[in-house]
Amino acid sequence: MNTRRFFPSSIAALALTAAVLLACSKAPDEAPAQVAPAAIPQPPPVTDAAGPWIFRYFSPTSGELIPAKTPAEVPEGARGQVLVAYEDPALQGPWLFVVDLTKAEGGKFAVRAVARQEIEAQHAPAPAAKVEAPAATPEAPAKPTAAVADGEVIIYRTQWCGYCKKAAEYLTLKKIPFVEKDLERDPGARQDMLARAQKAGVPPQRLQGVPILWVRGHLIPGFDRGAIDRALGG
Repeated sequence: MNTRRFFPSSIAALALTAAVLLACSKAPDEAPAQVAPAAIPQPPPVTDAAGPWIFRYFSPTSGELIPAKTPAEVPEGARGQVLVAYEDPALQGPWLFVVDLTKAEGGKFAVRAVARQEIEAQHAPAPAAKVEAPAATPEAPAKPTAAVADGEVIIYRTQWCGYCKKAAEYLTLKKIPFVEKDLERDPGARQDMLARAQKAGVPPQRLQGVPILWVRGHLIPGFDRGAIDRALGG
């Protein structure tokens, strides 16, 4: 994404807190009542200083979400989209927050809310692929475009990554054929990326965050229009 290490303690604490609050608010003989969804709380006022929250950024090399206490601990290549959550379970809920640590206004970074259920669904183990026996007389496969066949342009991504989507949209706008490989769901995607990184002379410590693009022999961490254009030859 295979089990993901994605806030297990926070989720368990959230469930326990919700159960206790419900038990305390309902009389013994009172019938269960429908409860309106909790409102999204105020986003954390994330600055360069540490706060009562934990950052987590995705590592393509290990496939894990790595914790960090301050923005300075997040590698440069992973700072575009970082998950942040309050440490106190009482301040949590069915939401997470995503912060862009590359942009700050008035000393604060931009933070947006993301449904926790959506993130967890995207990190759930992928169902096992159904293996079918090959047909006795298979038809010839359709001929792919040269760029895809040669593996010239690849986006290594995750489903929840907004910058991955922007990279795909940019290549589509430029009419550049490409393939996408999900680092959390596609078998062999991570090994393929690491092999290409070694070929391009890019050390693993630079491979933090997504997307990571392979463009005609160049490995590009992050969504960098200029780097993409240079790798494409203009």
